[in-house]
Amino acid sequence: MNYWHTQMQPDDKLSVQTLIEVIKTKEAIGLGETWNDKNGNPVPDPGIFKNDIEIGDIVMVRDTITPVALVKILGDAYIDKTADYNFDWFTLRRKVELIAIFDESRDSNLLERSLKKYESKHIQAPGTLTLCQGNNATNYFIKQWHIQAKNDNLMEHIKPTLERQRDIINLWLKFKESYSVEQISTINKDIDILLKSWNQYKLKIVDGSFTIDDYTNRLYNESATMPGGYLCNFLERTTKYIFGSSKPGNAINFGVKLNDDDTYTIGKSNPNASREEAEIEFNNSIKPLITSIVNSKYIIEKITLVDNCGYAAKQILRKMAVLDEVNSFVYIYSDDWIDTLYDMFIEGDEVTNFGKNHAIKLVTKKILGLNDTDRVIGVLASRFLWQFCNYKSYADENSPNVILYGPPGTGKTHAIKKSLDFLCQGDRSKYEFVQFHPSFTYEDFIEGIKPKGVTDNGNIKFELVDGIFKRFCKRAKDNLDKDYYFVVDEINRANLSSVFGETLLCIEKDYRHDGINDENLIKTQYSALIEDMIKENSENESLAYHLVENNAYFGVPKNVFFIGMMNDVDKSIDAFDLALRRRFKWIRKDCDYEVIENDVKFRNGDDFHNIEKYSKSCKNLNDFISEELGMGKSYEFGHSFFMKITDIASSRTISSKNLKVLFNLHLKPTLKEYLRSMFAESQLENKLEEALTVFINPISK
Repeated sequence: MNYWHTQMQPDDKLSVQTLIEVIKTKEAIGLGETWNDKNGNPVPDPGIFKNDIEIGDIVMVRDTITPVALVKILGDAYIDKTADYNFDWFTLRRKVELIAIFDESRDSNLLERSLKKYESKHIQAPGTLTLCQGNNATNYFIKQWHIQAKNDNLMEHIKPTLERQRDIINLWLKFKESYSVEQISTINKDIDILLKSWNQYKLKIVDGSFTIDDYTNRLYNESATMPGGYLCNFLERTTKYIFGSSKPGNAINFGVKLNDDDTYTIGKSNPNASREEAEIEFNNSIKPLITSIVNSKYIIEKITLVDNCGYAAKQILRKMAVLDEVNSFVYIYSDDWIDTLYDMFIEGDEVTNFGKNHAIKLVTKKILGLNDTDRVIGVLASRFLWQFCNYKSYADENSPNVILYGPPGTGKTHAIKKSLDFLCQGDRSKYEFVQFHPSFTYEDFIEGIKPKGVTDNGNIKFELVDGIFKRFCKRAKDNLDKDYYFVVDEINRANLSSVFGETLLCIEKDYRHDGINDENLIKTQYSALIEDMIKENSENESLAYHLVENNAYFGVPKNVFFIGMMNDVDKSIDAFDLALRRRFKWIRKDCDYEVIENDVKFRNGDDFHNIEKYSKSCKNLNDFISEELGMGKSYEFGHSFFMKITDIASSRTISSKNLKVLFNLHLKPTLKEYLRSMFAESQLENKLEEALTVFINPISK
């Protein structure tokens, strides 16, 4: 997307109000088809307007040095010979969408700030049509005006329907009520402590006394005297419980990092830099960026500074800006989560992460009725949105069929159960849990003839009965305004092609039944029997999912989400043929080391002192299994195995002895069985000893 500004006036100047009326009524901007400059040569502007401006570009219409309107280009250039010279005088045109009209009372402050920032007296007017290039007041103002206008128009682009908004509000109210008065009081106190701590950093940044030791350090150094030891740790770890996790990935992304041997890592290219080199990089690149973000008094400027910089650990900058403006953002920093939430809530074209974050806050503030003055509500709303996004990401309208797969112990079942409890608000009728096994059949799943007691003369009585999935689909069909979730654990243990039969087509997104019309329905192998039974007795109509002129059909309602789970270490993954696989979205669940770092606690709830080293031990063991032993990621251990350390450790410092106990009791038996398929019996103990050594190495250092 490019930005432009244009002077849209004929030879006889029109009023600003007329220009606005032209844009509103004709839904177009334009120029004359051709004209000459003062030297009599044809000007290039019409050709640029016709060929260089692209659909989606943003154009500011101005009256010399006065902003008039902001528009978005919707179509290619065309000629309109019906132009009225005293009104819509231009014949060369492009269709546009009006984004904003310059309002002196609302927008002049933004214009003044932009001019002051670049020490300009007015916006530039170098020509009739100009592409915004370079760093100047005009270009800056147009981009900031566009952001401000999009935020002003957000409420017109809310995605969820009113019915869906009511569901979200109910989820929010239940979530909020789950917090006790004591918990809310504790959160409020923690907010006070953290914001006062942040203010200590802010004062040093503003007065220029902020040093490299305040930015990167080691917690046990004498110079690590600031809250959380140093800024990177304060933003990444100290504030995470209240203001969300902003983990930037590799610590190299901080730009400058103090190493254990007192050298510094500068980016990816200099892992053993001197302090002098590190201070030069810090003072030239990092400190000015942090200072500019902190000194910025306006949200839009903070958004632009954060999103347009080249700093790798942008999650940290986002957290810093959030601490400055706690009521203007949600406390979520991941690109993926923000993208997902934005797509859920807003029909918009914002492309930057932090811009989307601000937009999400504005929209959800409106939907949920949030009170800006209540800081605790900001924390709870961010946690709610994270959960909502996390749980809805498993299955949505675009991907209603999902398979969660990965090693055992990665929390697949736990995650789905928590998700359904949250999304269904405890309404058990809206979800069904089934576990497949080798004996599970089509008759269990869709419908079939089964024994139903004994007749008076002692013979076995058989009846046509609905399977569990068909019953569930009927229930969902009766409540089309609600979401229903059908969950299958160990889905790959059954003969899936046989279980689904001809109904496989029905689960596809594009072949779902709308619950009302006669489209996207199929005949099952028992449809003819159902029809005969209905002819004999109309009470048997309940056996049909959908009747069309006494013909029985089956379909899967559009409000049914199908979720399967499986451990892919199980070789029966081959049960999924290609026809099945392409109908599902596949989500891999691996060991989550953030869960280990954030959720593994000492038995009284305190943090372990060396939890990061323990997380490193867990990762080293899994890497050894998948890479060194060549077994692949399917044989790694999930985080639930490693969380057992809570029951083993006797102090807040996890010891090598603790790891040996965990390995021998909970990891070794499973790993030994894995190894049998790849190594001779005589090699097993050596391989297990190697694995144990790798596991305890980070802790023992």
